Amino acid sequence: MKKFLPLCLFFASSMGWAQTVVVVKADQRVKGEKAFGYATSLEASKTEVAASLLKYMKTFGKAKQQEDIVLVPETTLNGQSFAKPLYAMVSGGGSSAKAWIGIHVKDWSADSANITTQLEGMVKTFGVNFYRDKIQGQIDEAQQALDAVEKQQQRTSNENKSLLQKIDNNRSEHTQLQKALQSNRADSVTLFFKLEENKKSKDSLVMVSEKVKKVLEFQKEKQRKVN
Repeated sequence: MKKFLPLCLFFASSMGWAQTVVVVKADQRVKGEKAFGYATSLEASKTEVAASLLKYMKTFGKAKQQEDIVLVPETTLNGQSFAKPLYAMVSGGGSSAKAWIGIHVKDWSADSANITTQLEGMVKTFGVNFYRDKIQGQIDEAQQALDAVEKQQQRTSNENKSLLQKIDNNRSEHTQLQKALQSNRADSVTLFFKLEENKKSKDSLVMVSEKVKKVLEFQKEKQRKVN
């Protein structure tokens, strides 16, 4: 039970946890130039957010990590391909990090209006998915903990039934032993009386034997005197 207590305390402390993803317009310097984009702050480590953001950026093309920047050289949006780059990066430290997605407006020229309106939604989707995946991980951990507790409960229940059965068997065996002991005592008394009777019979037979021997000797002596 002690090993499940920390999990119970963790889940209890996070039951009231809720999160709203807030997206803000934010410019960043990418490759020495000002880039347009949107960002959101997430309650997670920079490493965790960066790994998730790289995975998310791969949904828009062949994303690759270049130092602190994630680059998608050719971008696919809503099934349409653009030979234009998309950037992303993560900043911050400790227990919070900021995820940013953006572009160099000059690279997109005529399509800049289209992409700039989508960037905010892209960041929003990333933030929402990030928290949902994180919560799903907690749900999976909680389910695993519940499964472990239920298995332990089943083992305890089975052990309880086994112990009750053993106690019942022990009581039955005790009752049988008591009956056997009583029967043994009765048999001992009967055997004692039989032994006494046997002894009396033995003594009586000894006496009869002596008399028969005397008769036998008398007959033999009588036989010898015949002439």
